[in-house]
Amino acid sequence: MFSANKLAVARKRLPLQARIAAAHRQRPVIFLSLLCLDAPLVAAAWQWIIARNLGEPLNLQQCAVLFLAAWLIYLSDRLADSFTVPPGAPTSARQRFCRQHRFSIVPLIVLLGITDTTLSLIFIDRRTFIFGTLILVATTAYLAINHFAGQIWRQVPLKEVSIGFLFALGTVAVINQKSTNLVLVLVLFGLLCSLNCLSISVWERDLDIAQGRESFATAHPKRKSLPAMSCWILGVIGMALLIDSKLRLFAFCLASSALLLALLHHVGRIDRDERVGLADLALLTPAVVFLFYFVR
Repeated sequence: MFSANKLAVARKRLPLQARIAAAHRQRPVIFLSLLCLDAPLVAAAWQWIIARNLGEPLNLQQCAVLFLAAWLIYLSDRLADSFTVPPGAPTSARQRFCRQHRFSIVPLIVLLGITDTTLSLIFIDRRTFIFGTLILVATTAYLAINHFAGQIWRQVPLKEVSIGFLFALGTVAVINQKSTNLVLVLVLFGLLCSLNCLSISVWERDLDIAQGRESFATAHPKRKSLPAMSCWILGVIGMALLIDSKLRLFAFCLASSALLLALLHHVGRIDRDERVGLADLALLTPAVVFLFYFVR
C-alpha cells in the first residue's frame, strides 16, 4: 500500500509527465518553428512561385541568399526575445527552446551572417544587393523598436503589418521588373504575411499581456475576429484571380494559404504553440506545388 508521502509524490509527477507527453506530441508540428526554419522556407517557396509566375529567371544562389538572410533575421529576433522576456513570465515553446540553446545560436548567427554576405557579394547583382540592404536596415530598425521601444505600437498599431510587408519585400527583392502584376503580387503576399502575424497575435494575446508586450490583439481586443474574417476575404480574392492564367499558380497558393489560416481560427482543442506552428506551415503551399512539378 502507498504511504501518504508516496501518494503525494505520485500526484505531483502526473502533471509533469502529462506536460512532457504533450510536448512530444507537439514537436513534429512546431519543429520548424523551434529551429526558426519556417520563415526561410516560406520565403524561398514564395520567391520560387512568384518568380515562376512572373517569368523571372531564378537560380539556386539567389534562393540560398534569401533563405540564409531570413534565417539570420529570425534567429536574431528569437535570441533578443529570449533576453527580454520578464523573469517568471509564461513563455512559448519557441522562447524556451531559444533560451536553452543560446550558446549554440550565437555562433550560428555569426556563421550565417558571414556566409550570406559572402554569397550576396559574389552572386547578387548590384540593384538587388542595395535593395536587400535597405530592407535589412528597415528590418533591423523594426526589431530594435519591437524589443526596446515596444510601447510605440500602442500609438502606431502597425507591428504585424510592418513585418508582413518587410517580409514580402525581401521575398520579391530579386525580381527585376516593373509591372502591374508584380505590384499586385507584392500587395497580396504582404497582406497574407500580415494576416499570419495578426492571427498569431490573437492566439498569443494572453502570453503577450503576461510578458508586457504590445500587439494588435492587446491594443484592439474587440477586433480579434478581424484577422479571421480578413483571411476568408483574401482567400476569395485568391480564388477570383485563378481566372488569370499568368498568375494562376500564385493565386492558387494565395487562396490555399489564406483559407488554411482562416480555418485555424475555428479549430478547437489545439495547443497555442501547435496552432502557431500550423499557421507557419499553412504558408508553405508553394512547396507543395514545387514538389508536384519536380516529382511528377
